[in-house]
Amino acid sequence: MRCSHILHRVDDLHAAVRAFQQVGFTVVHGRRPGRSSNALIWFETGPFLELVQVPRLSPPRRWAVQLYGGRGMRRRVERWVERDRSWIDVALETDDESIGVERDRLVAAGVPMSRILTMRRVTPDGVTLRWQLAAPQDPSLPFAMSAYRPPARPERVVHANGATAVARVHVAVPSATRAAWQSLLDGEDPWIRLEDGDGDGDGVRLVELSGLTTPLDLKLIGGLPLRPVGLP
Repeated sequence: MRCSHILHRVDDLHAAVRAFQQVGFTVVHGRRPGRSSNALIWFETGPFLELVQVPRLSPPRRWAVQLYGGRGMRRRVERWVERDRSWIDVALETDDESIGVERDRLVAAGVPMSRILTMRRVTPDGVTLRWQLAAPQDPSLPFAMSAYRPPARPERVVHANGATAVARVHVAVPSATRAAWQSLLDGEDPWIRLEDGDGDGDGVRLVELSGLTTPLDLKLIGGLPLRPVGLP
């Protein structure tokens, strides 16, 4: 599997979409804007960024079940609400239409997983996307998904700020979960960089982008750890 996308929690999706557009990103709602709880920043290759509005319920059990179709995501969504970091999760993907083979491989490797959830959504232009999802019982680990059917990535993506791709995703990983991370990745990922998370918490620390031609006003997007690749 490889990195599919990185999730950023927002409190107001429409305000967040406007802010990311203001700093030069092309942003597409996951569903019709009036019904959408997420929006996507695509690139022509590699991982994309997802803005997700998570209702601040206490606890958000019903929302997790309704949105993701099962209780297996409940602890993960609760963690999304509790996270101090603005990057809240990472998704991995396979090219297969089913996540079953990868789920079985992970269970055999000692990574307890949720059951397989069958997902669907209708895009703003009326296309029904389907995919499968399975999540480790440990919500600090990335969740796994199959490929979208039909493929969802636009053929042509242009961002006014020049961004062309996610270059690197820096993830803090405690030693206790490093083996599980390596089982999930099943080899070296082109984008994910695992870093020492002992003593500094876990999760995505930084996302680096290739191609930026204009500075990002990070204040407009809440100080999100996002920068051009290669800066010290």
